[in-house]
Amino acid sequence: MVIVTLVISMVVTLFLVSRKVNIGYSLMIGAILLSILNGRNASYIFNVFLRTFSESTTITLALAIALITILGHLMEKYLILDRMITSLEQMLRSARTTILMAPAIIGTLLVTGGALMSCPVVDALGNKLDISKDKRASINLIFRHALYFCFPLSPTIILAAEIGEFDILDFIKLQFPIAVVMYILGYFFYLRKYNEPKLKKINLKEYLKTIGKFTLYSSPILISLFGVFIFDLPFYLSLVIGVFAAIVINVYDKSRDDKYKINENVFITMYKGLKPPMVIAILGIMVFKNVVNDFDELFIFLNNLLDKGIPIELLIILSCGLISFPLASTQPSIAILFPMILPLAPTDHVKLLYAMFIYTSGFMFYYISPLHMCQVLTLEYFDVKLKDLYKNYLYILPLTYLSMIIIYLINIL
Repeated sequence: MVIVTLVISMVVTLFLVSRKVNIGYSLMIGAILLSILNGRNASYIFNVFLRTFSESTTITLALAIALITILGHLMEKYLILDRMITSLEQMLRSARTTILMAPAIIGTLLVTGGALMSCPVVDALGNKLDISKDKRASINLIFRHALYFCFPLSPTIILAAEIGEFDILDFIKLQFPIAVVMYILGYFFYLRKYNEPKLKKINLKEYLKTIGKFTLYSSPILISLFGVFIFDLPFYLSLVIGVFAAIVINVYDKSRDDKYKINENVFITMYKGLKPPMVIAILGIMVFKNVVNDFDELFIFLNNLLDKGIPIELLIILSCGLISFPLASTQPSIAILFPMILPLAPTDHVKLLYAMFIYTSGFMFYYISPLHMCQVLTLEYFDVKLKDLYKNYLYILPLTYLSMIIIYLINIL
């Protein structure tokens, strides 16, 4: 019975998302419906919401996501991101390497229309290298998303580590080769055959100055990372320092050049950077996760399927396809499947492997979804059809997924 009610709640959630209801609200409604259909009363539902919103995990996760969006907005508003990319190209001395890295760097921050922001950079460099429009679109998307497997400030990775209750660094180490494979394949299929344009020569002093500029303008991101992995600070606290660094850079810039003055109170700018829909999405995910956790029948049902010989890997792939493709998001697969699948792992190491399998499978279905917003924006910018993009994915995505399967088999056998 509980499986039927779970399917019904998911269908309702999918319908609401298709009607442009925030995914967080949709998941909350789905969680309420799942509870009611299984005989839970209003008191239970109220307590689930109260417990979820008061959990330290939910609070710190919501804070981290909110601060990442604020940091991204500040770096965009203060023109820090633009200058970081410009100095990167001057530092790397390579159009091919810059076109590879620029979408990834812009993708590290939850900037509104982030995929659209990297399009002009990719387009300009694509002109220099004489790359076709459909290849430019693919470059913008592949190199933007490859980092999602291992970037510590990715909201999806943070969410996975919190729900899975494992060390984020262990998870990143496991998935890092997948990101490397995706970058190598992207370079091989999209950039390898193009010749580098000649660049203006610069002396050592000018080059060192370029490195200094890149270090300065990337410091809000670097500080946020160092705070977590070197000084062992909580994510939200490290991000607060990163936000402060962006503000200090702007104060320094304003003292040198009036064009960096935006005539707006810094707290108003920070407030405008806050993206409540993303925070609500996290809250909805955590509510749904907690409700699913309360139904032992789900785990009994899954164990029965496994006892009948159905591979857990097949269950993961099918489930991720049903969840992430129509929702165009990896996070719901994590929210729904982590609580159901990870407890079945006999050891912590196997739990990490299951988490990687769910994460990568959910990512792949999200990535190819026609509703994937980054894809929609990129197609519009480059005036490319979806079928042309899919042709460019024909080898790179299956091979990337294969690399995950190889890692999985090597570790689990």
